[in-house]
Amino acid sequence: MDLNTLSHLQTEASNPQTRHIDQLSTLDMCTLINDEDHRVPASLTPCLPQIAGAIDALTPRVRNGGRVIYVGAGTSGRLGILDASEIPPTFAAPPGQFIGLIAGGDAAIRRAQEGAEDSISLGENDMASLDLDPEFDSVIGIAASGRTPYVLGCISFAKRIGCVTIGVVCAEPSALGESGDVDFLIAPLPGPEVISGSTRLKAGTATKLVLNMLSTGTMIKVGKTFGNTMVDLVASNAKLRQRSRNIIRRCSAHYASASNEDIDLLLSRCNGSVKLALIVAETGRSVEECQQDLEACRQQLSKALDRAKIPAIGSEHSKGREERLVLCVDGGGTKCAAVVADHTGSVLGRGEAGPCNITDSAQLDSAIVNLTTAVQQALQNARVSTTNQPILSAFEKAWIALAGMDRPGLRQRFESKITEVLGHPSGSLRMSNDVDLLSAVIGRHPDISPAIVLIAGTGSVAMRYSTESGTEPTRTARSGGWGHLLGDEGGGYSIGLEAVKHTLTVCEEVSLGIRPNMELGQLEQAVLRHFGISESKDMDLLSEVLSGQNGGNVKTRIAAVAHIVLDLAISDTTAITIASSQAKALVDTVLGRLIDPRSSTTAQPEKTGLVLSGGALMHETYQRLVLDILAGNRIKFAYVEAVPDAAAVGAQSLALKHRVE
Repeated sequence: MDLNTLSHLQTEASNPQTRHIDQLSTLDMCTLINDEDHRVPASLTPCLPQIAGAIDALTPRVRNGGRVIYVGAGTSGRLGILDASEIPPTFAAPPGQFIGLIAGGDAAIRRAQEGAEDSISLGENDMASLDLDPEFDSVIGIAASGRTPYVLGCISFAKRIGCVTIGVVCAEPSALGESGDVDFLIAPLPGPEVISGSTRLKAGTATKLVLNMLSTGTMIKVGKTFGNTMVDLVASNAKLRQRSRNIIRRCSAHYASASNEDIDLLLSRCNGSVKLALIVAETGRSVEECQQDLEACRQQLSKALDRAKIPAIGSEHSKGREERLVLCVDGGGTKCAAVVADHTGSVLGRGEAGPCNITDSAQLDSAIVNLTTAVQQALQNARVSTTNQPILSAFEKAWIALAGMDRPGLRQRFESKITEVLGHPSGSLRMSNDVDLLSAVIGRHPDISPAIVLIAGTGSVAMRYSTESGTEPTRTARSGGWGHLLGDEGGGYSIGLEAVKHTLTVCEEVSLGIRPNMELGQLEQAVLRHFGISESKDMDLLSEVLSGQNGGNVKTRIAAVAHIVLDLAISDTTAITIASSQAKALVDTVLGRLIDPRSSTTAQPEKTGLVLSGGALMHETYQRLVLDILAGNRIKFAYVEAVPDAAAVGAQSLALKHRVE
């Protein structure tokens, strides 16, 4: 390496346009930098044939599991690491398939390791440690100057053993280009930097654009997209979960108007894979069959759909075919949810109405009204007409699960009312407690018979189920579910009650002058806003809670505060304390009694599944608190499955039984 020639490199040249940049106003300075940045994209145009060639070389290797290794020093190394690290979550590539190496090791990502880039042998040693497979692995050497010794060493080693090699530089000619070790040399020339030698600027931008094109183009070619939509991503965080939902709605007619809960349930069945979920949604076939189609078509969605004889994803339901519909209703203390599904278990329509807890016999008539409203809404959304016919006659099977249905004498009274008002399905009608819906999850885990269902909605309850081959899950034990007046620890009402009591205390202290400066925290302010009360010394929260204009009864109004608490349980100290104590109560008392070794019906957690559901427990913050407490207590279940939509689970269980029969 001849340091005397350093000043002759394009990346080190002085930019005549920016020689007086230090004397410009801030706006003029930004305008000048922006003008220079506009030169970058055009510098890639002459390189497109080389980029395309590199993509075509990478595609078959990546498809067959080959690795792509990015190597560089300084900014170049960090850009390689960035591209390599973003491919797995974006395109569901295996974590070890795209690897970024930087001279000086991981410590150099955040702090420069002086001298590391000047060693050819260090590059060769790093390559040797990867045990490269020349038949499948490829190496991308990134060096803005085109002369970094570390990169030269990496590329030389890779070429020597037969790997595909790609060079990305911003200089011409370059040592890397003249080495004879590069199969594809990509050399955009964006010109001198705004600040001489600062290659993190235009050279860095050009490099990022090249790497974007290389990795994205390769992913498109191996079938990670459908059209211009990413379909081979894994819903591993909140942003990707929402993106996954949007993709499924956009690409599948069957799920175009589906709720988040329906789509999350589908994704859960497909292990978070959007591509697999789309084929399952469009074909109605099992997850295993659709996975086989994908593998046979080398993971290309369009070909897998052709193989399944689905002409175009996103097409309308076929017209005129006879639908074999199933209905499932989940009625609880807060709402009644109805789901209409076809014989494959795909949700066609959903409906929702008010509470359907029939524990109080005085609520039977209103429960019938809410049940009817929810089912009619679901049928309407599914575009199913029942004109001049009893509502339930539209279905082959129905499962109506309502809170309180297992109370002595209630089932018989309510079932007769249902059939009188709604009719009867052409096949079977099942009536049960709402918790029993979640026992359907056991069928997904045939090797684990017992399971505990833990619910924290408005109230809380835990039930243990077991099953024998070919039989319905049978409830064997129950804990909690006493109602909000006597228990329901860890449920939404209990969480909301603690927040309301705390806020009432603060309001009273303000009115008494104990808090003269009206010191209100995030939680108190949010509770007052929820009840429509402005901050003043005369805050009358009690009247609004007990008889206010917010709608619903006192129980409903208080339970609605739970989500305020849980939303703030990452930033507000009081909300964190309430949520944590309620999660502990849910685990220690409601769930704890079923796994207490002193119990005559205790179950060993490691041989038992745990099913989580309920509005409060589906809140990510609260669910994480519960799972953290279990982990802290060293309680490990055979599996843990969160079910955001019990009605959809029940409908799919009905559909599955129909196919088996």
